[in-house]
Amino acid sequence: MIACEAFSQGKLLARPEANEDAFLLAPGRGHVVIDGVSDRTGARLDGMATGLFVAQAVRRAFLRLFAEDSGAPGAAGGWFGGAEDLVRRLSGAVEAAYAAAGAAEAVAADPRLRGGCAFAAVLHVGDRLEFVGLGDCGVRVNGAETLLFPKDLDSITATLRREAWRRFEARGLTPEACDALARRMVQGGLAHQEAGSPTADPAFLAEVEAALRRQRGRLWPHVPEAEFAELIAGGIAHGQDRFLDEEGRVLGYGAMNGAPTPARFIEARSWALAEVETLELFSDGYFALGEGFGVASWEAAARRVEAEDPHKLEAWLSTKGSTPDGPADDRTYLGLRLR
Repeated sequence: MIACEAFSQGKLLARPEANEDAFLLAPGRGHVVIDGVSDRTGARLDGMATGLFVAQAVRRAFLRLFAEDSGAPGAAGGWFGGAEDLVRRLSGAVEAAYAAAGAAEAVAADPRLRGGCAFAAVLHVGDRLEFVGLGDCGVRVNGAETLLFPKDLDSITATLRREAWRRFEARGLTPEACDALARRMVQGGLAHQEAGSPTADPAFLAEVEAALRRQRGRLWPHVPEAEFAELIAGGIAHGQDRFLDEEGRVLGYGAMNGAPTPARFIEARSWALAEVETLELFSDGYFALGEGFGVASWEAAARRVEAEDPHKLEAWLSTKGSTPDGPADDRTYLGLRLR
């Protein structure tokens, strides 16, 4: 008998329907946590933000796969054909969702409208558990083995945000003002700040860039200068997507958005089912892991993070901080006791 605990909290407390995370529990078939990419365009697909649209399309696709009756999982003719095949099938389902929403031509013309999601899935395949992951959702097995997939790209943009935040703080601005201006900085990057804004001051931009470059040799020595410069100039809105699914770039990363995903970005692991007692999947909105199994432990970790670093500038450095509207990011936990 499987015992399960699950929890999902959106980053906008007054709008729980805007939570772009999702999870799926299918005993004997598979378990999934999905993290929709926060929309940066304001576009809507089927009335939803693009990240939520893709997350829900992927959840439905997993449901259909788990319901397939083409042979016992793992047997000849079974539905699971490996990590790359699964990602290919999910991508096809997302493309079909665009078409069903009447958005196929729009997303073909403007890749930013594709949205995207990360996911972590553990699948029952015969006498084994197969992990397939894309993006920065994580998994912990038996409370000990943890798989995390952070991106250097996020580390760079988060550091940009911190350098800007601290400088606005030194000018005596309120935390709310620091949050707003630093978010503008990390979204637009150094080259896309609105004229006349405090974030567009040339001396200020030069100071932030110099601070980032002083840290580059210590934190990101393996990142080519051209990629580093491109990312900090463009920020999240104008630079990050240039690295999406780019296999040949050091800062390249993968996300599920319907486009082909290079194998480099697909994570796969395998465990004997008989050796797994607990399984925990989670989105990256949990900055710290729970000390033990279960929602209570993971939520205690979330409260500790908020008390220690609400603006996400130090131990829990991030591209976003918590605000009066809610936490820095959506967070989702799915924990299972298998025996």
